[in-house]
Amino acid sequence: MDLDHKINKVNSKTVVLYGTIALLVIFADPAWWSNLLGMVLVLGGEALRFWATGHLRKNEELTTSGPYAYLQSPLYLGSFLIGTGMCLMAQNIVLWILATLLFFISYVPRKQKTEWGRLEQRFGEEFLKYKGAVSYFMPRLTPYPEGSKHLWSFAQSIENTEHQTALAVMVVALLVSVAPFHNIIF
Repeated sequence: MDLDHKINKVNSKTVVLYGTIALLVIFADPAWWSNLLGMVLVLGGEALRFWATGHLRKNEELTTSGPYAYLQSPLYLGSFLIGTGMCLMAQNIVLWILATLLFFISYVPRKQKTEWGRLEQRFGEEFLKYKGAVSYFMPRLTPYPEGSKHLWSFAQSIENTEHQTALAVMVVALLVSVAPFHNIIF
């Protein structure tokens, strides 16, 4: 990926994300217990994302296997768990509240509208049936009965670049866990 392509990917959404991460790291005030509890959520969220990306076959089919048999957006739930875990590690409730509000009031509805439109256009009635049976963010207790039966694939997870996301998550978690940087900066 060349520099021009990377620069073109920088937009208001990525600036908010990177700014939030910077604030989280700078104002982190971790303790051993907050690191432990937060890391459980971070690892759980990342595990959910790995599980999801190992089933996700973008634009090839409507993904309804693995975690997609239980909820439409396991990647977003995983990301929310990661963010919550990071804020818990940092002991920063203010940033968690702000990030949660942004996530649920701005990001999720915008992504939901875009994705639903694309999926309905591409998969039609199959998607509408799935959408009616599987919640966007709250998991079902039983799998979607008409879901596909694909097995999880590590290669698919790599193709969906989740290994890069996992690496970035672990670097940020490490930075948060060894803070406080605000004592150095201020």
